[in-house]
Amino acid sequence: MPIPSIPSIAATRARYAWRVAQWCALVCVSVAAQAQPAARPTAPPAAPKAAPKAAPKAAPKAAAQSATTAASTLWYEVTLGGAGARLSCDLCQSAWDTGPTISAAVGAYASPRLRIGLEASRWSHKDPAVREQLHGLGLVAHLIPNPRRGLYVVGGLGWTGYRAGAFSYDAPRVTIGLGWDLPMTGKWVVGNVVTFDASSFAPLKNGDVNVVDNVGLGAARFAVQVRRR
Repeated sequence: MPIPSIPSIAATRARYAWRVAQWCALVCVSVAAQAQPAARPTAPPAAPKAAPKAAPKAAPKAAAQSATTAASTLWYEVTLGGAGARLSCDLCQSAWDTGPTISAAVGAYASPRLRIGLEASRWSHKDPAVREQLHGLGLVAHLIPNPRRGLYVVGGLGWTGYRAGAFSYDAPRVTIGLGWDLPMTGKWVVGNVVTFDASSFAPLKNGDVNVVDNVGLGAARFAVQVRRR
């Protein structure tokens, strides 16, 4: 067998080295390709979030506001008219004495259908010999069945004092009646009011002496009123 020459051996080795280099390059490229992470699909852009809707404002409660406004409103009135009064006892005259009467009241609304206040009143009658006078002070309430109408019911509790010369009479008083309002301008109203005051279970005195026990007193008032509501 002939011995290969040195140049042929060198050329063979060079070819093997080149092939190995190519194989290594292919392997490296393949490994590198496998090492690269697969491209992830791009997520579609998120849709813009809608701006939050403003919470709807609470609808105003007209009735509650009306009640609150009414409850925080003061009222005051003046009435002027005529009245008849008489004492009821065994020694008293049965005739009714008439004369002018005036009253004033101030208070506040407890609700749109009810106003409460403090009332002071006075009545006078002149006899040829003596002047009779009635003084009243007490709580008064006006109940309004329908605020759209002018009619209202009057009720009250208080005190009545009667004076005629040396005679005096002081007793608790109950008041009942009816009134009617007619709007005038702005917050002012005018109207009519009819009330009846009843007192009893008190003595008629002459100074410090009881002349008659268990005397009753009645007074009917008819007046025109002016009120600021």
